[in-house]
Amino acid sequence: MRSGNALALGVLFLTGCTAVAGPAAPLDAALAELLARPELAGGRVGVCVLDATTGARLLGVAEDRGFATASNMKLISAAVALTTLGPAHTAATELWSQGELRDGVLHGDLVLHGHGDPSFGSGAAGRAHLGALVAAVRERGIERILGRVRGDDSWLGREHLGLGWQWDYLDEDYAAPFGALCCAGNVVKLQVRPDPAGVVVVVEPAWYPVRVAVEQVAAGGVTRLVAARPLGTAGIDVVGTIAADARAQTLRVSVLDPAEFAAGHVAAALREGGIAVEAQEDVRAGPKGPGQRLGSVGSPTVADLVRPMLLDSDNLFAESLARVAARQATGDGGTVAMARHATATLAGLGVDTAGMVMADGSGLSRRNLVRPAQLAQLLLAMHRSPHRDPFRDGLPIAGESGTLRGRFVTGPARGRVRAKTGFISRVVCLSGYVPRRDPVAAPLVFSVMLNDFTCSDDAAKDAVDAFVQRLAAVAGW
Repeated sequence: MRSGNALALGVLFLTGCTAVAGPAAPLDAALAELLARPELAGGRVGVCVLDATTGARLLGVAEDRGFATASNMKLISAAVALTTLGPAHTAATELWSQGELRDGVLHGDLVLHGHGDPSFGSGAAGRAHLGALVAAVRERGIERILGRVRGDDSWLGREHLGLGWQWDYLDEDYAAPFGALCCAGNVVKLQVRPDPAGVVVVVEPAWYPVRVAVEQVAAGGVTRLVAARPLGTAGIDVVGTIAADARAQTLRVSVLDPAEFAAGHVAAALREGGIAVEAQEDVRAGPKGPGQRLGSVGSPTVADLVRPMLLDSDNLFAESLARVAARQATGDGGTVAMARHATATLAGLGVDTAGMVMADGSGLSRRNLVRPAQLAQLLLAMHRSPHRDPFRDGLPIAGESGTLRGRFVTGPARGRVRAKTGFISRVVCLSGYVPRRDPVAAPLVFSVMLNDFTCSDDAAKDAVDAFVQRLAAVAGW
């Protein structure tokens, strides 16, 4: 448990950071309560609360120290994408032919060129886009392709993983590799269900290499399944047991090569559409040059991508948007260029970026270091930005939507606070807006960052949520 001296020092520091007159006593008490929580002993706590009317600091402790961000990094990616690209920007995925077309036969390859759409091939819109590309091939009179369908993801560079991503989660769906060319979230979906004739495994897409070693055991037995992709390989192993009376189990595994995965989807769609893709080894692309563009499909707008990125904390969308913004602005979509561009963009918004370290766009990396004051300044800047609405509207609502649906189930924050969650091992963050009861008053802006705690993740989240509930009460709710 924290000593009385430690708590006194924390409150003294807080008092020294209070910048304006106002609800100082309730805020002081809220922070003192957070700092005194025994479950957080030994961890690091950073807090910054600003008044969006004046920009003045109302509360702060360790707000100028660097913290691992987890998915609070997505606030930066969203702000940079909206500011750089604009909410209406879209990205094209193009299909080109390379080779000679004679009598309906293409003596060469089809090449799928990506420009950073992370949603290509996903959901009903994704299926429609694949259908549109197949229709474009048919309209050019191509009935048979002797070569291959190849994916070109060079537009954003050769990086597919964030700096500092851990090797032991690279096959998880939340750590899917990124790139200029993506498809279906760069994830393979597997459904395993028991059947009187034996275990049934449905793979989506059906052509992806999967090895199955699942035993069906008697009703009431243990169901324990693992789907994994060995490090550096493409194939997926599904192992374990499933009880005869168990419900169908859904598993998701990231792919190794996003461009190859996307090309595979297009090749399968062509074959389903009656266009043969023979992939003959002795066929090479025809004359040098870019070839002929057959068709193109556009991504959703940046505003439409920012919303699920923030609401559901989509890592692939975050990595793509941050890198597309850098590529459009600087001609380089690599991590170093992304970090430099993000820093410059935030500085242009009035954020003090000194000491900021950006290792990826999603927050998976533990190398990210951002100060609570910097996140609060960013939130303040976006509140004053012409892009405020798409930024704010993407944030989860406490107790109601996205990654906050299961938190703040009661209390004054429920249905009012909008904030971005952040969670990786030993890191819990929450940053956002607390509206005032007065509908014309500007909100409170806050960032709470916990690092290096040894309690359970749920206990850390509860501590943060209790503090934000106190902020909501101070705001008049």
